[in-house]
Amino acid sequence: MSKSVGSSAHPTRRPPLRTIPREPVVDVVERDDGTLVLTCPIAPLDVPDDMVTMLVDRAARHPDRLLLSEQDEAGVWHDLTYGDAVDRARRVAQWLLDHDGGPDRTLAVLSARSLDHFVLSWGAQMARVPVCPVSVPYSTVPGAFGKLSTVLDLVAPAFVYAADPALHRAGLEAVANDSAVSWRLDDATLITDAGGHDGAVALHELLTTEPTDDVDASIGAITPDTVTKYIFTSGSTGVPKGVIQTHRMHRGFLGAMCALADERDDGDVRVLDWMPWSHVAAGVMRQNMLIHDGGTIHLDRGRPLPGQYDATIENLAAIRPTVASGSPIGWGMLVDALEADDELAASFFGSCRSFGFGAAAMPTSVADRLQALARAHTGGPILLTTSLLSTEVSVGLNRWWPTEDHDVLGLPGPGSEVKLLPLGDGRYELRPRGPGITPGYLGDPAITEAAFDEEGFFLMGDAVRFRDPDDRQRGLCFAGRVAEDFKLVSGTWVQSGALRSRVVAAASPLVRDAVICGLNEAEVTALLWPNPAACADLAGDADPARSPAVRAAIAEGLAAHNRANPASSTAIRRFLLLDSPPDPTRNEITEKGYVNQRAAQLHRADELARLYAPDRDADDDVVTVPE
Repeated sequence: MSKSVGSSAHPTRRPPLRTIPREPVVDVVERDDGTLVLTCPIAPLDVPDDMVTMLVDRAARHPDRLLLSEQDEAGVWHDLTYGDAVDRARRVAQWLLDHDGGPDRTLAVLSARSLDHFVLSWGAQMARVPVCPVSVPYSTVPGAFGKLSTVLDLVAPAFVYAADPALHRAGLEAVANDSAVSWRLDDATLITDAGGHDGAVALHELLTTEPTDDVDASIGAITPDTVTKYIFTSGSTGVPKGVIQTHRMHRGFLGAMCALADERDDGDVRVLDWMPWSHVAAGVMRQNMLIHDGGTIHLDRGRPLPGQYDATIENLAAIRPTVASGSPIGWGMLVDALEADDELAASFFGSCRSFGFGAAAMPTSVADRLQALARAHTGGPILLTTSLLSTEVSVGLNRWWPTEDHDVLGLPGPGSEVKLLPLGDGRYELRPRGPGITPGYLGDPAITEAAFDEEGFFLMGDAVRFRDPDDRQRGLCFAGRVAEDFKLVSGTWVQSGALRSRVVAAASPLVRDAVICGLNEAEVTALLWPNPAACADLAGDADPARSPAVRAAIAEGLAAHNRANPASSTAIRRFLLLDSPPDPTRNEITEKGYVNQRAAQLHRADELARLYAPDRDADDDVVTVPE
């Protein structure tokens, strides 16, 4: 069924969705070599053993409650209830079982998020068929076809869903012509919305299959180690790796999150979500949490990119979500919009009662502006939660308490242990262990073995530091990706990730994001993306990247940063404003909104070279930060 965007009214204010413990707690064991092992004294909450059983249970409790809603091009929302979702998923499961579906016969989904994608995914999990949601650009953008070959060759799916196969034809042809790929589409069953495409099966055939007791038997055979999905990493440091997702991981995540909250199941939980389901945050964590809470996911047509965010603003006003969570780049654009529209801000803070961010550190300036808006519209600050997780780690660091230390990512979540190995300069390498960790990577036992240390802690690749070394309960802060840190020619290390956050904060709100440069150079410089909305008053009719007033204001902010951070590894000596946004087809920015520092420098080599050119003083676009 469908409904108009404005057909239902939402209450202006409900009691808090969750009552979250207000104090940080952590147990610390210090070893003789300086290594620290941190654990959370809060026990995980008891939750269902597997996510399929949880979905079936929620559908039995409230079959008519809205689970998922999708907007078409005309602006009409099409709905899927809990009851209908389970009924359709059972039909999909039966069809898959009838066609030899099982743990060794994967379903690859090429199409984007949709009601049908959801039903297919959960039906496959009922049949214990692993699901591999493939990043849509892999099969639609020529520059990413190589990653599609990597994914399909590794997964070797027995079933492939492409709602409209014409959208993916070029990508699949590239795979077919890749001599290094042994998998062929002819070896799989292609499922499409209409069928009839080179022998493809119509989705209607799956949805009209009558389920039998075989589906119940398959659900009953699910164990904690049953694979649910293969979620691929972005491939920013090499080829994409297939991360094995299991019910044990999902249960670990859900138990940790629920332990930090009082359970509530009143149906008044709404999320407006733009993130792709090929990523674990939206494709696994968001879905499982919302199903547990009996809530609703509205699929957003907008994205936090120039020219695409207007749709999100419209949907915020119509849906009035109760939960808001996303990447800092999305929060930056949302804060811009809320500051410009009091009515939108009043609506947003009148309905939303859970706020969180992830994927990257939020600039202090953005967090401060968000809290200022919250105070203006609610009379006080909001609780802004965050975490440090990954595709492989669903229980790592969580911040569940109120704090003005916006750079704090948290402490170990319930059920998680964290080992901290000293790196020097007060930093530690972060290694988590617990039920929320992946068992490994698909088809690569060598990489799996190398990903864990001798005690079974996962080598996450992130560095952290204590907000206050004398008071460890204040939490841990992000101190960069170990792989992104680099040395100046002097041999001095630059902590790229942490510095990036401070640079964006120093130039906020005029700068949206930054690429920190200087590998094997004498000085640190930056490529900066301006924030057009924030630059508008200074730039006037000029391009913000070319505006002298904008450049001068940014230089002033960075000069203040340099005075507070004068070391060669922290001071920004020059910058160049970029006139084109980060390009997702070149992996400059992930679908989650995280800027890939390495890829951005690789693909903007000309701009990078200008920052260090001998005649750079003659380049009007290269701005030297004043002393």
